[in-house]
Amino acid sequence: MIHELLLALSGYPGTIFTWNKRTGLQVSQDLPFLHPSETSVLNRLSKLGSDYIRFTEFIEQHTGHVHPQEHHTNQPNQTGLHGIYLRAFCTGLDSMLQPYRQALLDLEQEFLGDPHLTISHVNYKLDQFQLLFPSVMVVVETIKSQKIHGCQILETVYKHSCGGLPPVRMALEKILAVCHGVMYKQLAAWMLHGLLLDQSEEFFVKQGPSAGGAAANQEEEEEDLGLGGLSGKQLRELQDLRLIEEENMLAPSLQQFSLRTEMLPSYIPIRVAEKILFVGESVQMFENHNHSPSRAGSLHDLTAQTQTLRYCCVIDSYASTLSHLWTLMVEESDLLEQLKIIKDFYLLGRGELYQVFIDLAQHMLKTPPTAVTEHDVNVAFQQAAHKVLLDDDNLLPLLHLTVDYQGKDSKESTGPRDGATPPQDTSPREVPPTGWAALGLTYKVQWPLHILFTPAVLEKYNVVFRYLLSVRRVQSQLQHCWALQMQRKHLKSSQTDAVKWRLRNHMAFLIDNLQYYLQVDVLESQFSQLLQQINSTRDFESIRLAHDHFLSNLLAQSFILLKPVFHCLNEILELCHNFCSLVSQTVASLDERGTAQLDILVKGFRRQSSLLFKILSSVRNHQINSDLAQLLLRLDYNKYYTQAGGTLGR
Repeated sequence: MIHELLLALSGYPGTIFTWNKRTGLQVSQDLPFLHPSETSVLNRLSKLGSDYIRFTEFIEQHTGHVHPQEHHTNQPNQTGLHGIYLRAFCTGLDSMLQPYRQALLDLEQEFLGDPHLTISHVNYKLDQFQLLFPSVMVVVETIKSQKIHGCQILETVYKHSCGGLPPVRMALEKILAVCHGVMYKQLAAWMLHGLLLDQSEEFFVKQGPSAGGAAANQEEEEEDLGLGGLSGKQLRELQDLRLIEEENMLAPSLQQFSLRTEMLPSYIPIRVAEKILFVGESVQMFENHNHSPSRAGSLHDLTAQTQTLRYCCVIDSYASTLSHLWTLMVEESDLLEQLKIIKDFYLLGRGELYQVFIDLAQHMLKTPPTAVTEHDVNVAFQQAAHKVLLDDDNLLPLLHLTVDYQGKDSKESTGPRDGATPPQDTSPREVPPTGWAALGLTYKVQWPLHILFTPAVLEKYNVVFRYLLSVRRVQSQLQHCWALQMQRKHLKSSQTDAVKWRLRNHMAFLIDNLQYYLQVDVLESQFSQLLQQINSTRDFESIRLAHDHFLSNLLAQSFILLKPVFHCLNEILELCHNFCSLVSQTVASLDERGTAQLDILVKGFRRQSSLLFKILSSVRNHQINSDLAQLLLRLDYNKYYTQAGGTLGR
């Protein structure tokens, strides 16, 4: 019976130890010579045999490395699991079983030498596996039931290896080391040669833009924001701004790559993953530019390293060796000129261009957009460029205005225009109220600047672009109302007219100061700092970080990320727009209905201006009080705002 037991524990059940797919290995119930205590010990040992059989079945099913046992048929893989990480896991699992197999061989030798040994001796020798096998079986069942794939296997094994049982931890760490070998080879191919060897989509770097992500989370508490930049949490929120499916906007010989964040193990920081992506893209770019990074040997050391901090340091060191990328980007590709283009068009640096464009496109975009709206606004944009003598034949074809409208997705299912970034998120595909709300700007980035101006970066610029354009448009409308006021000043005025023009004056005061704050205190100041940082370094990685910091500061200091202020400003802009519409539609004095509408606008503007003043005044000791205090200084430089009780429009 001892030999029957050893055979059963090796995966070969017989008549005494029977196999059942559901219950596993068990002692036969019709053996009269077994005492109940012996049956209990044998069933305890049989659980080890059951786990071993299931381990070998799993390994055979996914690798074919283990010969099929007699108790089951060798069927093809029907679980849908596949990939090189799964095979590596099975290889590590098979090596973990080797001490168990050796223990069975040692027991056989001991029983051959001493036939008087009992079952308790077997139980004693195999007791070390009683904790190990069930814990590892949990990992295997998790992979099977949840269909864990690719680098997600690393995360699953790592989490289960963090327990308090040393044998389990050591065994899973050995399996994890085998799986890491696959990741290190993929890292070496990517970072040394720019090759993405990932046929089964298992690596955390992928070809193509990011699959999505939500818009920047504005529900966070205001205390999370910082003045001189953003915390790591907020930077991650910015990096999660919605990206879109788009055709490759790079040179034909290049591909676009992004992170597959769901495959990224938790013990690899996002900062390191971004460096891995950056280095691989840079190497591929140099391969296309007939350059080759020299320090190839350093990354090969990764195969001998299992600590995250160690390979993070190697990656940082390797990234720093790409110093000649600075020359290619800054000098040969004229990075400073490209930044000026971004500033002129995304940040409204060419104010005269957008003033003319607003006048030309106003009638096209005041209604919900249609399929022809995008074409019409681009014609208007070209006309505006010609009117302000912007006739750069090389630049204008790279710029394109996009207008999102209902049904656009189905019509453009084959892929959007090169470099396209979407307008504001209108999920789930709700109809934009006006064309202005659906307007966006795209820029076709030229090689090799795509490394810096990624689709994610351009989408952040688009968020700022839409906000600045809305402020500029309202400012223009209020100026048009002033022109109407001057035309009608010879007419007899009423008390309602006095209220109307006083409200316009207060609205223009607030919007003009907001515009000046955004353009001078935020944009010009931050852009000057960016240029200074670029000119003071010859390290492209420092330039990339400085640009990320610049963009993050734009979003923070313009209050796009500070929900209470941003919501309040949007409400004020909407009230100003409604006021301008009311004034433009009324030639003579307001009738009763118009007076009622004016009264609603006055009350709304008082309420929102009061709320804005309270927010700006209540954060003097706040960690971002410098931004808010600067805007408050613009609005209340002569204490009129304060003397009016923090309310405009009275």
